[in-house]
Amino acid sequence: MITKHLLFVYGTLRSGHSNHHLLKDADCYGIGHSVENYAMYLTSGYPYVTSHESRYPIAGELFGIDDSTLSMLDKMEGHPRYYERKEVTVTVGDTQYTAWMYFKDPAGVLMQDGDYSKMPYGKA
Repeated sequence: MITKHLLFVYGTLRSGHSNHHLLKDADCYGIGHSVENYAMYLTSGYPYVTSHESRYPIAGELFGIDDSTLSMLDKMEGHPRYYERKEVTVTVGDTQYTAWMYFKDPAGVLMQDGDYSKMPYGKA
């Protein structure tokens, strides 16, 4: 495999998880974490990371993959409609890398509280 892309994975693509077999031919650079802080959520047993919240670094594994693997993973992740692939900086050991990572950023605007009726556009 000719590595053209670096991909940082944090969920089901990690070693020992359900979709890791899709990276069987990939080169593993090791376990690391994102340099920036994000937030991870769990929905129906599947994790996703949002770039809209800065809470903590995301732990994961860094892989080197080829064009066809990236294309296949984009389809599986629903990029760009469901998950969106964005570049991030990650640290593995003492080395920083720029790698792709999949995000799921909720559409819409975060409300200040849970009462829709208080909002100007919430009036009938």
